[in-house]
Amino acid sequence: MVNTEMSDKTRSELNNISTFPTDQSIAYLAREVTRIYTRDLQNAIAVHGILIGQYHFLRVLWEKDQITQRELANAVGMKESTTFTALAGMEKKGLLTRKRNSGDRRKMTVKLTDKARALRSTLIPVAKAVNDRPLKGLNPNEIFQLKTALEKLRDSLAGEVR
Repeated sequence: MVNTEMSDKTRSELNNISTFPTDQSIAYLAREVTRIYTRDLQNAIAVHGILIGQYHFLRVLWEKDQITQRELANAVGMKESTTFTALAGMEKKGLLTRKRNSGDRRKMTVKLTDKARALRSTLIPVAKAVNDRPLKGLNPNEIFQLKTALEKLRDSLAGEVR
């Protein structure tokens, strides 16, 4: 059980730059949670022949199919060159097709195949189970507070990048 009350000593340590233990770093804790979630999701979807990077592309394309490679790269936060390589592998697996835009030959439109669309009904419940598993120890209010805090952090960090 995690203690949700902050002691005066902990509060003091957080304000003192000379005592900044790794486990008190929000960035470190977020990285650890992400690492564990990613590992668990990769293990869960691997039995369906999908890699974690491919899953991220599929999630975006399930929401909005037939977008450009650049739009897809931006949506998943990857460089276009990395996206190009990943999509080539997905195309080879029969998950998507890529077609040059007739109006602008530099643009490549990405479209899911029926095979990839069919995976949605299998993979989304798997991902939801991975997502929900560690939340079982939290009550609905704690889950709401966690999501709210994470959204604020994300928005704050995204604002600094712009």
